[in-house]
Amino acid sequence: MKSFKVGTFNLYNLVLPNHIYYGNKKYSNEDFDKKVQWIGNQVEKMDTEILGFQEIFHREALVSALGSTHFSAEHIHVLGETGNSPVVGLATTFPLIGEAESISQIPEEVTGAIEGVAGHYTTFSRPVLKARLQLEEDLQVTVIVAHLKSKRPSIVEGEDDDDFLVKAIGQTRSLLRRSVEATGLRKLVLDALSDNDEPVIVIGDLNDATHSVTSSIIAGPMPWKFDSLEKKKKYWDRALYSAFDIIALKSFKNEWPTHIFNGHYEELDHIYVSQEFFFRNKDRLGDVNFVHVLDDHLKDDTLSRDKLPKWQSDHGQVVASVRFRE
Repeated sequence: MKSFKVGTFNLYNLVLPNHIYYGNKKYSNEDFDKKVQWIGNQVEKMDTEILGFQEIFHREALVSALGSTHFSAEHIHVLGETGNSPVVGLATTFPLIGEAESISQIPEEVTGAIEGVAGHYTTFSRPVLKARLQLEEDLQVTVIVAHLKSKRPSIVEGEDDDDFLVKAIGQTRSLLRRSVEATGLRKLVLDALSDNDEPVIVIGDLNDATHSVTSSIIAGPMPWKFDSLEKKKKYWDRALYSAFDIIALKSFKNEWPTHIFNGHYEELDHIYVSQEFFFRNKDRLGDVNFVHVLDDHLKDDTLSRDKLPKWQSDHGQVVASVRFRE
């Protein structure tokens, strides 16, 4: 194998037809058929071997959506579905090592240390999926799929959601939850990549920009330029690198919006890799050599009266190609 592709896809409420979700919403049979066809077409364009999904209500719906693609039912891993709230999923043509794991609880090392804040947020808003894949006979990779809390204000029952201070407080609640979740995800990353040469890939809708505080928590800190080489190596071993940043270092492009809201173009959907796939690491196994965002379907509603069809996603899909060294 000379290379492989990895991607992330927010499906925007993939629900079986005639199933009520979020109060009174549901898909007709016709809308569901259009949605699964559109998803299948996008997945074929992405052409990935590893693909993380967000906003799955029913595994059966995802199996239907991928029925015309190169992913068969046994390639699809969705855990913890209830039909009442969205979960993440993974489709991969690589064999799993053991079983995929659904992680609901934020690690106690995080919730116990952030006093007064984390006590309110002890679980991920959507469980994290973790799996180890066998890429080649002597090469394994840990893949983590996540969907962190959105920026939408968290309004408590009884509060006036038209009050501007209430909105600000609601945004703060969302930020606090997303920060705690990001720290919990960081703990899972550290557990997977510290003191070994096995690569780690984090895929997901992280609901914040590449260089936001929460995304930086997940990626980890970089060493100080005057640190010793041994200390720098320790930092590099525990860091993740954004596929967007890696390609920006190789090109003139440095903006990759995957979502548009109220005229704001933002990177919310991400692929992070450990140093084993970063070209500046002389001992790397390979490197991210291509990134593409499928965003032709996105609409800026401040510039157009056109509405996004309900069967399409309101996110762009991200694909990164990893090429192995000769």
